[in-house]
Amino acid sequence: MPNIDYIVTAEFHIDKGPSLIHQFPSQLPGLNNLYFLPELMLPDQIHKREEDFTLFLLYRNTYTGEFQYLYNKATCESDPYFLYTIVSNVKNATFKRGSIIKSLSIITKLNYFKNLKPLLLICLDKYFAKNDLIVVKELYDSINSNNFRISNSDKSMSIIKKLLITSILDLPIQDKIYYDDVFRNKILSISKENLVNEELFIRKDLSFNSVVRFNGMNIPIKIPLLDLPDTIGDYLNPTDLNFKPNLINLLDAKLVTTHVNSELTIYGLQTPPIIILINALLTGKKIIFLSYDNSSGYIIDHVLLTLKLITGGGILSGFLTNYNVFPIMDVSKIDLLEECDSYIAGTINPFFKNNDKLWDLLYDLDANEFHISSHQHSPLFDMDFKNSIISEDAKFLSNLQLSLFSYNDDLTTIQLIFRRHINEIIRILLSSKNFNNALSPRSKDLTLLLDGIGYYWSSDTNKLLEVSCYQLISKKFQDLLYNEKLVYNLLLPNLSNELNLMIDLHYHLQSLNSLSSNSKINEREIWYNILKFLISGKSLEIFLLVTYLIPPNSSTSLQSSAVHGGSLTIFDKNKGIELLLINMFNSDDQVKSNVIMILQELQENYLCGWCLNKFLKSNLIYEIAFTDLVADAKQ
Repeated sequence: MPNIDYIVTAEFHIDKGPSLIHQFPSQLPGLNNLYFLPELMLPDQIHKREEDFTLFLLYRNTYTGEFQYLYNKATCESDPYFLYTIVSNVKNATFKRGSIIKSLSIITKLNYFKNLKPLLLICLDKYFAKNDLIVVKELYDSINSNNFRISNSDKSMSIIKKLLITSILDLPIQDKIYYDDVFRNKILSISKENLVNEELFIRKDLSFNSVVRFNGMNIPIKIPLLDLPDTIGDYLNPTDLNFKPNLINLLDAKLVTTHVNSELTIYGLQTPPIIILINALLTGKKIIFLSYDNSSGYIIDHVLLTLKLITGGGILSGFLTNYNVFPIMDVSKIDLLEECDSYIAGTINPFFKNNDKLWDLLYDLDANEFHISSHQHSPLFDMDFKNSIISEDAKFLSNLQLSLFSYNDDLTTIQLIFRRHINEIIRILLSSKNFNNALSPRSKDLTLLLDGIGYYWSSDTNKLLEVSCYQLISKKFQDLLYNEKLVYNLLLPNLSNELNLMIDLHYHLQSLNSLSSNSKINEREIWYNILKFLISGKSLEIFLLVTYLIPPNSSTSLQSSAVHGGSLTIFDKNKGIELLLINMFNSDDQVKSNVIMILQELQENYLCGWCLNKFLKSNLIYEIAFTDLVADAKQ
């Protein structure tokens, strides 16, 4: 499979409008159906800027080989192609408006297409002079002559392991991966028979570099260490300088509408915009991002930021196919939008703002305001009524604000906060539905070790309040899930071990975390069944991942760290593993024994054992207790 499939060039003349100039190595299959492709490559208002970029997703019909704009599960390849375009406005007095607009696009399945921008800029600059196709051919050959694959193995790593590796943010794993190639190969499941691609070299930011030779220059191209479902770019170590300011911009946005909706404004007009946006995506709404004052690239970055947040880096997927993502659109594509039940679209044209039949939720990036369509008004939803904010939303907003504004936290921690929150909200929305035959054909072959599934509530009162708050969202989300529009990759059947045994580790660890003196929770039974579940590397990695996904009960410990001027401790970022270690001091000898055996099982796994040792080394009390209890067990 080539790194890029096609290169397309286009230009815009005020007299003739946009037109395609070159397509290489051949004409695009299905070009007759892609009638407004030149317009997508040359965004509105480009004459006001020297350069810009655009992005569109195309889908390939497996029967005809042709590209099309909308995904069809029955006929299309499962992964989208990215039509990534860089645009330049070149001054030329011989043309009207004193300039001519030219663009160069690549069509690729590489989700890190932005990393090819330096090559495209050099090519476009050379190409401008004479529309020289030879330059385009040279670029095509240069990029495709490189092997961007990390290893020669076709064996793909499990989503569980990818999520685990990208959740290990508090351990010094960066240096370990950078300096220890044996460790790196082992955690990436690269065997001696399938050595790392010798053309790549590792970077300290947990990515690889490939060098592409073009125009007499060696140009480094960054290759992500891991690819995650529905992730555009690099989730593990985001280098996008706009990530944090765009997120702060989103958190500072205002809701200016008087229209309330029971699936969006669950806390009335006081609902934080970030919660409204998440709810809109979980219920399949039509969402528009609008900016007249900024570039199309600015709009696209906000669309991609939203996708990065809502997917949790692989927790929830299906957006790039079934949701309909149009990073940049204009008025001429309204017919395309009207074919979709749900979509996320960016636009520069203010026409959309005054036509709320086209959208359910609009984010005006210039005014930093959210608007809810009048057609989304819920007449039975009392404007003066608002639910009390549920504990999960409160924890999420508190931790996010603290991480962003109280101290200079790294972007990966912010992403972990979102990953945890998306996971928790989905567990609330599914609740007991987390184990359902409709969601997994394998369910009938699996055995549940211990009752207790879904989100854990400490009391029936809290459960009633929080379930009612998200009741309508839950119904819509489950419809999307059952109809395979969205995919939750951590459904309980997906977390079974090799013996087809299941236990909802998340539920039971949270129940232990909220244990009180009058609790009816049977600690012995929980720890025994967790031990029974942990039989191999797969189940051990599931267990360690779940410990990362459990958010702290409150932001108190985070605030304590910030007040003292320190960054988060290793246990601030993983309350689940601390819960395990604390139970080495449990008064029940049977519990202590099971916990020690769980810790010993973890030590047997290469990655889990390395992580556990880092946890123990970070706290002398835990380290001494573990050493002593293991010694006692041997006697």
